[in-house]
Amino acid sequence: MKIKESKNLRYTKIPFEYFEFGRRVEPDKCILESFSSLNDRLELDFKNGTHAFIEARNPQGGLEIDRIEERLENFIGRPYEDILNASF
Repeated sequence: MKIKESKNLRYTKIPFEYFEFGRRVEPDKCILESFSSLNDRLELDFKNGTHAFIEARNPQGGLEIDRIEERLENFIGRPYEDILNASF
């Protein structure tokens, strides 16, 4: 299962900054620094100060979020694009 191909997940297409609207940063330029989880939602924080979310659309998506969270530690230091295209 890839995040980009899942019909059970919703994800941020272009990472964003909370207080600087309109600034777009390409996903391959966003290197994962840390992440946090709340229920069926993951918040990803990148080294360039941007953020992205991956969240479940339904109960099946909640199971997919759990699988992603188990392996996300391995993606620290890698671009967001790698995370979106990885098989979980």
